[in-house]
Amino acid sequence: MAASRRTTHWVMSLLLPLLALGCESQVPANDFREVQRQLQESREEVRRLGDELAQQAELAQALQARIARQRGLTRQDLLDELVAPVRLELEEMSGGYDTDGQPGDDGIALFIRPIDRDGHAIKAAGSLRITILDPLSPPNANVVAEYHFDVPATRKLWYGRLWTYHFTVRCPWPPGQMPLHDEVTAHVAFTDLLTGKLLTTQKAFKITRPLVSTAPATSPDS
Repeated sequence: MAASRRTTHWVMSLLLPLLALGCESQVPANDFREVQRQLQESREEVRRLGDELAQQAELAQALQARIARQRGLTRQDLLDELVAPVRLELEEMSGGYDTDGQPGDDGIALFIRPIDRDGHAIKAAGSLRITILDPLSPPNANVVAEYHFDVPATRKLWYGRLWTYHFTVRCPWPPGQMPLHDEVTAHVAFTDLLTGKLLTTQKAFKITRPLVSTAPATSPDS
């Protein structure tokens, strides 16, 4: 790395005078040819440095693989050493929420905790896919809503303060798709970016539906 820094410094020492010369309005022909020659040499040096860095990266990977083999470690062993989630939890405070002050929930809030193998909640990069089901409805009509959050969007959902560490996801009912029953099931799938593992969990929640009048219909003749 020290050699690379020295070479980079040498390249910059060549480029700065070239840039200064480029700012002159009149450049003699001999000076121009010399600038062109030095610029070409600089380009070749930069290309050579790039090749060296690529070779060093390949060498480092090969050495890591050799060390892993000598230690008898498999790829799974290496993955097991990473601090990564192995399961998901839905916190107890998950459930229906109201935003308009009118009777009935307007959606369901889910508090999702990625848990590592030591039982600790950790902030993990990944994507989320959530499906809300109305299990008492017919199988062909029991999906209330589906939500997908890519890696950048999921990162913004993280909440970590004091003793609270979780992704906070609000899932509003889609227009015209209020659950028909007072219990829904939330199915959560998290794809961990680091290991590629798919983690899933699901849980049933009681919700509050809007009040429905049960008064008898008024006769047209009354």
